[in-house]
Amino acid sequence: MPMNVVVPVKPVVDPKAVVRFKPDGTIDRSAVKLVANPYDKHAVEAAVQLKERFGGRVVSISMAPPHAADAIREVLAMGVDEAVLLSDPRLAGSDTLATSYALSAAVRKLEQKLGRVDLVLCGIESSDSNTGHIGPEIGEWLGTPSVSYVDRILEVGDGYVMVKRLIEGGYVVMRVRLPAVLSIAGTSYQPRIPSLRDVLAARRKQIVVWSVDDVGIDPSLVGLAGSPTRVVKMWKVEIKRRGKIISDADVDRAIDRLLEELRRDGVPLGV
Repeated sequence: MPMNVVVPVKPVVDPKAVVRFKPDGTIDRSAVKLVANPYDKHAVEAAVQLKERFGGRVVSISMAPPHAADAIREVLAMGVDEAVLLSDPRLAGSDTLATSYALSAAVRKLEQKLGRVDLVLCGIESSDSNTGHIGPEIGEWLGTPSVSYVDRILEVGDGYVMVKRLIEGGYVVMRVRLPAVLSIAGTSYQPRIPSLRDVLAARRKQIVVWSVDDVGIDPSLVGLAGSPTRVVKMWKVEIKRRGKIISDADVDRAIDRLLEELRRDGVPLGV
């Protein structure tokens, strides 16, 4: 049976970019290149493999400013059929609860368009905030089963999916009712490297842009107004190193001095 799969993809700051901060302490995303969240690419790969096996469509949804288009085209090149960009100034400042609400509303709109959504596949977390909230929260908003740390989708049957879920010290196999939300771990689904032809084809695909009004989102539940938490300040970690040079013609005496310095700095030296 063909499957319709939706994959939320977060455009994140390119790890190679120099990060700048706005006066309020938040990252100035307009001044840096955005790329597709690496963790989300594992979910994209899982979705594309399902499409190759069963047929159907894979649609990505992203909540980001307009200049995130290049990041979204990364997953179009991997085999995503359609990309939706949820972009509206009223979404700015949303925390994970508000973000998951907005994304779940977009999933419902896609459900009306596609007829049904069988699976929502999320990355396990984002590379910029690392909360791991979005997948489970989308499941709560949609009222569907949600499973985190999914290593592999083992079987898809009539109305269910069987997954291998990682746990501490091992794994469990779970049978889950469809539709469902799965957070894919970066263990079994290695993101494919698109060919040049795929990259060029992705450049020609249109990205659908939805606003808050297009999706039917309550503006009071998103952005700074609807977020129960907000970022107060962000800053770069400054690493300061202190170096000492011990020089002595007598090697034994140099070692003794080194050990003395380490003891003085509180470094445990064992017995």
